[in-house]
Amino acid sequence: MAGRKRQSAEERKPAILKAFYQVIEAEGFEHASVAKVAKQAGVHASLIIHYFGSKETMVMALVDDVLQTYADMFRKLPEGGEPHERLEGLLAMIWSREWYDASGFSVVFSFLALSARDAEVMARVRNLYGHYRRYLREQMVLLSEAGVIHVEDPEAAAEALISLSEGSHYFCRYHIEAGTFDAHCRHMIQAARQVLGVSH
Repeated sequence: MAGRKRQSAEERKPAILKAFYQVIEAEGFEHASVAKVAKQAGVHASLIIHYFGSKETMVMALVDDVLQTYADMFRKLPEGGEPHERLEGLLAMIWSREWYDASGFSVVFSFLALSARDAEVMARVRNLYGHYRRYLREQMVLLSEAGVIHVEDPEAAAEALISLSEGSHYFCRYHIEAGTFDAHCRHMIQAARQVLGVSH
């Protein structure tokens, strides 16, 4: 009996988090009440409280879920191979449809806004970006030593690459016309290559 209950929770909790995500996308974080999430998930609100205890706990579970999505994306970034190919794979991944669509725009912005008010959320977001930054710094050092890029400061190059990529991801929706996404990605990759002083 207990085994079936655990299995039920393992199946229902992800479904509830998915419903929470969908409500945030549709109505924004501030309007994502437990009642609305319950209606979206097709369950009673008391079941959500049973599984998560509070909306705040559910928020942290969803934050972890979204951050895990990005952590999984980071793991797809190239680690080995010929330096030129590794660089091109890195840039192609950062400016790909898969990367842009990893998480909903409104959900990510909601969490970034929440991080300004919640130290625990901020710590988790910082931890994720810390891993990303360390990865990029390591790659900048390796690629610089291989003569593939020409930068004086790998740390600064990693910061520039993060700023270029994140700025592109968050704001392209405001200035990219329909049907021009692929061209935008090509332009961003070219800009990154120039910033990094890529050898031809």
